[in-house]
Amino acid sequence: MNINFELVTELQGLLRRDFPVAVKSNVDPTQANPFLDGEFYFVDSSYKLVRATAGSVGWAGFSERGRMDVQASGKMTVLFGPTYEADTLVMTASGITLGGALKIGAVTYQGQSRIGLINQGGSGVIVGYCTRIPSANGNKLRFVQTLF
Repeated sequence: MNINFELVTELQGLLRRDFPVAVKSNVDPTQANPFLDGEFYFVDSSYKLVRATAGSVGWAGFSERGRMDVQASGKMTVLFGPTYEADTLVMTASGITLGGALKIGAVTYQGQSRIGLINQGGSGVIVGYCTRIPSANGNKLRFVQTLF
């Protein structure tokens, strides 16, 4: 199994938040398109976690697919801040440059539609910057999150 998302920054100084998920089956690993670590999420009007939408703000999921505690509680951990650096596979490498701005967008990962990082392209909310391009980092995008 691939490691979708891996912190470069130490975890101790980060603020993590557990939010209930809006649809509990989204944390079931046998579901057709379950939530993944490294995807981006935000809270809906009921203060429950849903997949972010392209161009929105959001937080990276930090609960690996299939964790029993996540399934039982129906809550998923996201990295709420402050700034951190991480490697992710949930992204589209096209157009990404070293130091380039990144935004949340629709990506295809493992043959499924996901919400990950893409080139900001001059429009949309900047959530981070590329600190290492995928081709120089084992096909993983290294980025620094700077949204908050």
